[in-house]
Amino acid sequence: MLIVAAKRALTDIVNNKFLHMVSIVTIALSVFIVSAFSLFFNNATDFLDAWRKGVRIIAYMSDNVPDSQRIELMETIRNLSGVAAIEFISKDDAYNDLKRKIDQQSSLLDGLDKNPLPDSLEIILADSCRRLEDIEELSQNIGGLPHVADVEYAQKWLYRFNGIYNLFKVTGLVLVSIFFIATLLIIVNTIRLVMYTRREEIEIIRIIGADEAFIKYPLFFEALAQGFLGGVAGLLMLYLAFILTVPNLAQDTVFSFFEIRFIPIKFSLTIVFCSMMIGWVGCFFSIRKFLKL
Repeated sequence: MLIVAAKRALTDIVNNKFLHMVSIVTIALSVFIVSAFSLFFNNATDFLDAWRKGVRIIAYMSDNVPDSQRIELMETIRNLSGVAAIEFISKDDAYNDLKRKIDQQSSLLDGLDKNPLPDSLEIILADSCRRLEDIEELSQNIGGLPHVADVEYAQKWLYRFNGIYNLFKVTGLVLVSIFFIATLLIIVNTIRLVMYTRREEIEIIRIIGADEAFIKYPLFFEALAQGFLGGVAGLLMLYLAFILTVPNLAQDTVFSFFEIRFIPIKFSLTIVFCSMMIGWVGCFFSIRKFLKL
């Protein structure tokens, strides 16, 4: 029965190429857009995690702090939750490092009467302290300690990037919903048009004793085939765009600390399965007015 239904579905797809091609192309475009947002979210999450791993909290110390109090301060910070390691950077080391970084412009510092940089402590965060709230809380705790004049970390950039990430997430969910509804409606109308063109054939096979399963199974096979072909085509389009775009990005600059990855295989299979289910649901709602389901 299923083999016969699959053959009839294949025959109908060949006979109604245009209608089915419209559905397949629509599903492919929807899958392409949804998968593109998924690709962005996966890599944006990896980017944010990798960036957070490189975040350092810099605690600038007050002037003329005795060594004994500095060591006590470092021990206090080391015992705080979320601190993995701590390093003391003297004002002289910081000044020499600044001169080395500005290289040819280091002569600009020659007119200074004294070293304007303070002693500082560089705090390396533990893996458990990666959320923005945790970093903010830790920096406030450090800033409230004695002999700490100021605390600095990439707060503005972290909040901006996190805000952009959340904006794209909301936008992606809205677009996914819109394309889901649009794809479902197109599949529903496609199946209805197929049934309309075959209405006389359906009436005849009903008269000669065909049951509802004989009529509806090929339609379900057609919808599943549309979802499968559209899902695979959409992922192939995204993969082609991926391999043409990613090699052109400067991996040794902005994206040097993490690797841009394509959508995982399991997630790709899930997308194809969901596109097939959309086809099945669209077929179900389309033929339930014509057949007894």
